[in-house]
Amino acid sequence: MSGLRDFIATACAAGAALLPIAAGAHHHRINFSDTSTVFHGTITRVDWQNPHVYLYVRERDASGKDVDWEIETGSTPSLTRRGVLADTLQAGQAVTVRGKPDVDPQRKRLWLESITQADGKTLSFQGAVESEGLVEQQRAKSLEGIWSTVGGAYDRTHAATNMALTAKGKAAAAAFDVAKDPFANCVPPPIPDSLTTPYLHQIVFNADKTITLREEYWEIDRIVYMDGRGHPADGARTNQGHSVGRWDGAVLVVDTTLFADHAFGNGSGIPSGAGKHVVERYALSDGGSTVTIDYVLEDPEYLSAPFKDTRKWRYTPHLELLPNKCDLEDARRYTH
Repeated sequence: MSGLRDFIATACAAGAALLPIAAGAHHHRINFSDTSTVFHGTITRVDWQNPHVYLYVRERDASGKDVDWEIETGSTPSLTRRGVLADTLQAGQAVTVRGKPDVDPQRKRLWLESITQADGKTLSFQGAVESEGLVEQQRAKSLEGIWSTVGGAYDRTHAATNMALTAKGKAAAAAFDVAKDPFANCVPPPIPDSLTTPYLHQIVFNADKTITLREEYWEIDRIVYMDGRGHPADGARTNQGHSVGRWDGAVLVVDTTLFADHAFGNGSGIPSGAGKHVVERYALSDGGSTVTIDYVLEDPEYLSAPFKDTRKWRYTPHLELLPNKCDLEDARRYTH
């Protein structure tokens, strides 16, 4: 544990503010109010799991009645980089909680914004990680390395407003039901969603003429074959698809097909179809401090025109990917 604490101190002091940490990557916040509430209580339980850490806090209300709150926070990597470790919050601690309650007042659930401990220290669970000082921005000599997402995550909920949809795509978007979210069953997102999660990304050049595109989010690995092969004509369709790559000068071009059906594969309620095809172009930019990723998404079953977008990652070699496996029971809690 001491090694992890040292890592936290180093990351916070050396530039963790460069990493835009969002507390929830797979959630739809329609379940929670826009108005915050504050109450005092005692922690009764902490579930240190992914995709979201849960706290349970007992409040004594004005009438003297005990009220038990289920409090949702971010993932273990996002909390760890804030300096909140598995033993930071424990049963029996008195705390002041601030957050956004469930839109149904009968459900004592809350999306956590901050906790103030008995000694007056406030722990923030929203927004970017703050830091006193930043390291000088480092610059990569190649695409290989560790990178963090720049800007907001892929907007699954509003993807339909940005995409040209077929009649089938419009019908799917109109029938959107958060209770049918595949992420609640620990089915991870395919690209383009996985490119923009608020977690770390790693590019690894392997000796066997492959490149691994690794995501901290749910520990996704995509293998890109760089030996000149094409896509297999009768290949298996998988969640992340089949990827082949080539170099266009210094630009890495990744071509991916054979995606499995995914109910929210192109956005909330907008599925991935059998003909989904994504081409990504990875290029060093800003003197090597960032990677610019231009991509084109085609899915003729659900999209009436290609969807084009550009994303950026920032070079963050002082950080490391942390464990982030999805726990099925934990993932299903928010659909209750």
